[in-house]
Amino acid sequence: MILSIIFMIGICAVGVLFMYKAASGRLKSKKAKSWPTVKGRVLTSEVMEDRLRNATGKATIAYVPDVSFEYNVNGTTHTSKNVIFGETTYDYLTASRICEKYAVDTTPEVYYNPALPSEAVLAPWSTEGARSFVPGIFFIVSGLLIGLFGILFPN
Repeated sequence: MILSIIFMIGICAVGVLFMYKAASGRLKSKKAKSWPTVKGRVLTSEVMEDRLRNATGKATIAYVPDVSFEYNVNGTTHTSKNVIFGETTYDYLTASRICEKYAVDTTPEVYYNPALPSEAVLAPWSTEGARSFVPGIFFIVSGLLIGLFGILFPN
């Protein structure tokens, strides 16, 4: 019984960690929408290949828009690569469209954190790349069920 409770706590803790990561990313994105903006300048913009393996081990190729930009806050120049908060991959066409939108030498609005001006993003309203709550919910529910069965059926 004690082993199942320890196991339950461990699995639930993993679920809480997943939930925290999902919630914190979404909260950061929501907060960034109200950050001040400055004009930036795109330094590099290209589509990069990312080789991934799915759950069955099959290799796939995804594409990542690799965009870097600079911006100036209070006389200090900063650089960033955050188009959105979170990590995401796309099909080639979508990644290309993002790179076209943020082409080299364009001057997009840059949302920067007034408390930490080196933190910035181009599209804070995007929910792409945001972590899902589903894994966290799965682990928490699984942990609770394991604990419940361990208590109800100790042998």
